[in-house]
Amino acid sequence: MNRRRTLSVLLWLTALLLSLGTLSFYIFGGESLWESFYITVTILLSHFYHKVELPLGMQIVVLLLVFGSLIIIAYVLRYAAEFLFEGQISERAKKKAMEKKIDKMEGHYIVCGYGRVGKQVAEELKDEGVDFVVIDKNPVETYSAGQEGYVIVEGDPIKEEVLEKAGIKKAKSLLACLGGDTDNLFLTLTAKSLNPDLYIVARASEDENVGKLEKAGADRVALPYQIGGYHMAAVALRPAVVDFLDVIVDGKHSELQVEEIIVQRGSVLVGQRIADYLSRKKTGTTVLAINKKSGVSKINPSGDEIIERDDQLIIMGAKDQLEKILNELS
Repeated sequence: MNRRRTLSVLLWLTALLLSLGTLSFYIFGGESLWESFYITVTILLSHFYHKVELPLGMQIVVLLLVFGSLIIIAYVLRYAAEFLFEGQISERAKKKAMEKKIDKMEGHYIVCGYGRVGKQVAEELKDEGVDFVVIDKNPVETYSAGQEGYVIVEGDPIKEEVLEKAGIKKAKSLLACLGGDTDNLFLTLTAKSLNPDLYIVARASEDENVGKLEKAGADRVALPYQIGGYHMAAVALRPAVVDFLDVIVDGKHSELQVEEIIVQRGSVLVGQRIADYLSRKKTGTTVLAINKKSGVSKINPSGDEIIERDDQLIIMGAKDQLEKILNELS
């Protein structure tokens, strides 16, 4: 029985008991109509009637009124308790489910701050199909993230215990998207102290804070306003080129994407020529660049270029072609 139907039944039961008691005391008890109603309400609320010597029929009526009122009160108390505690219980259950999801994660991403930048970052990560956790201390923002189906942790991301709840020690990367540069600086310091191998991308609003964030441990620093300005100028100057690059960068498009491959120790690529393993004829992809461990980048390398350990290959191709290469190398 659903809640609305139960409440309807309780209202009908209350009306029935009031009518039964009032009419019984009026007809069989010799009381006036008002006194009969008053006695009935008193019995329903107090479960007591001072007259003991009553005819059997009236004794049965009194007992029906008492037991009926007990049933009504029991249901009223039940629904009151549900109304007061159901939200808390539901929230606890959600938190437990989130904690279990986070415990199972490894090599995931942590998005700190769910403002305008954080929302866009989360959307891109979702499109890429990777595991990530959103942290924000604003309940409104965490609720919004939860509505999107994201795994969330509510709290101040600068605090160690909050980052630990997000599984920072097993995370691959952290994206510091807080509104203030000072907050992102403290976040970077805290995150790096908990996981020195963590790859951190931090947001900065001012150019002068880029160096500070890098010294604090940020591997990359992004300036949203600067990036936005570059993009707007590029769209005005070279719209066709920007459209092409947007297709490559946007994970929603499967026709053409760019992927990076880090050549690990023991990889079959070590010592191979690009033409022998990653030629366009064999894989349908194109090696755009090789970033050497020394920091040197070789743009548009030739097929005779030898692949070395710790090289970072930037490869362009269709999504299925790139996934095939990654699967073969894993």
